[in-house]
Amino acid sequence: MKNKDLILYIHGWNSHRDARKALLLKDKINPSKNFQVESITLQSHPKEAILQLSKFIEKERGERKVHLVGSSLGGYYATFLSEKYNLKSVMINPAVWAYKIFKNDMGENKNLNTNESYIIDEEWVASLKEIFVEKPNSENYLVLLQTGDETLNYKFSAEYYDGSKIIIDEGGNHSFENLEIKIPQMLLHFS
Repeated sequence: MKNKDLILYIHGWNSHRDARKALLLKDKINPSKNFQVESITLQSHPKEAILQLSKFIEKERGERKVHLVGSSLGGYYATFLSEKYNLKSVMINPAVWAYKIFKNDMGENKNLNTNESYIIDEEWVASLKEIFVEKPNSENYLVLLQTGDETLNYKFSAEYYDGSKIIIDEGGNHSFENLEIKIPQMLLHFS
């Protein structure tokens, strides 16, 4: 029996492995015979998070195909990793210029899901700039956006991923409403 393809869900800022979207995807996809969803709680520092994700991907790639689903800051990470490893990825309301966005959050921060406290400083923001991808390979991405995203302007993502398959829903929010109805398109993208 062949191994199921791995879909690695990469959560957003101040989230964790059991985020709502991670659990939804696991619940809906893991019973399938072709795909298995996994997620890990990321370290708060971008360098550490990228190292964690890279090690995980490299270990799994030896056994099976790996695909990524990135949400918000997780989409920013997934873009870097998709380019590094040439992986198919689904972006859910992704952050595209995270190194600019997080200048607004400098100082003390706390992930209420893990109770981890940490500092966002110039080095933290610079580490995001180091992994910025100037022009993503459009063939690797399916981009899911909602116009009602109250955190990120969906138009920036539509412009950044221009040429990729992009689905824009009217309304919704940053958490992405009705994600379950996008699962068939996600799996088709990975097939």
